[in-house]
Amino acid sequence: MKKNLFLSSVLIMFLFLLSSCVTSHFGVEDKALGVPDDFGQTEAAIARAEQSPGAKYCPEKIAQAKELAAQGARVYWACDNAGSSRLLAQARQLAADAELCGPQAAAIAPEKQPVTVCMTLNVQFDIDKYDVKPQYHDDIGRVADFMKKSPATTAVIEGHTDYVGTEEYNLALSQRRAESVMNYLVEKFGIAASRLSAKGFGKSDPIADNTTEQGRIKNRRIEAVIDCTAEQDFVPPPSKVCFPFNIEFATGKADIRSNYHSRLAGVADFMKKYPATKAVIAGHTDDIGSAEYNMKLSQMRAESVMQYLITNFGIEASRLTAVGYGNTRRIDYNTTPAGRQHNRRVEAIIDCVMIDQ
Repeated sequence: MKKNLFLSSVLIMFLFLLSSCVTSHFGVEDKALGVPDDFGQTEAAIARAEQSPGAKYCPEKIAQAKELAAQGARVYWACDNAGSSRLLAQARQLAADAELCGPQAAAIAPEKQPVTVCMTLNVQFDIDKYDVKPQYHDDIGRVADFMKKSPATTAVIEGHTDYVGTEEYNLALSQRRAESVMNYLVEKFGIAASRLSAKGFGKSDPIADNTTEQGRIKNRRIEAVIDCTAEQDFVPPPSKVCFPFNIEFATGKADIRSNYHSRLAGVADFMKKYPATKAVIAGHTDDIGSAEYNMKLSQMRAESVMQYLITNFGIEASRLTAVGYGNTRRIDYNTTPAGRQHNRRVEAIIDCVMIDQ
């Protein structure tokens, strides 16, 4: 009896702690750990308005700002980051207007609020190397395209590592890698050097648990932190969702086993829920075998997954593309069996920019 009571108490405490970990913004529950910077900017703008003298003159504007912010959060989690950005910008503007309500309105002019965009680049380096490989040209090109469309922007290219190695070593390596990506933007895309700077953070700013291999993979990253002049029609760069399937294939084979049906169903359900999305099914291998063989095998496996989504779940073929990358886009080192297993993967990269219907 005492044992059952103890177990019940532990379960209740666990459920309480689990529920207390759920975070939200504007009353809308978060569906991931991270949110865009404009969430925090909007929260701060509304808080300033609530504490300002104008709050007693224009409470309806603050209430409307809160409702727009909540709509922006819901739209963001529905994968429409452009619509979310517009709604949050409107909420900030209403909050700023509320601050100016009352007798002080004529004396105070509203300030434009800066916008910061963080783009994580899928750039991987060989061990102790910092040269950028040609296969990452398109990933870095996303930053260049955005900066060309917004010529007033500047960017800090940040390099990060996991915690393997000394602090001094990781700091120097992350700095060299950040500088390498910065120089690539200058030399390959013509971005003015005066608009770019590079900063290595070593292992000081992890975004995941360094005690797991998957966490260390996430922490070894390059980010472009772009400062933007706030404009009324500002739209952040496209957001993408990546679904790793963790599908294992028999050696030299590309057919999908029935036990992976539920994993593929998750992607199909997501695409049915958001019918404007499109996906690239990307196949990857480790470095065992020739480059030509791995490229062909990864293409076959990607096509197999794409066809499975069409045949079994009714996803339109026009919304899917299959690309084999062979061993050119590793997410782990190929020096261990575990690392090679991580690199043998198929992913669905889903474009989350919603198109007006």
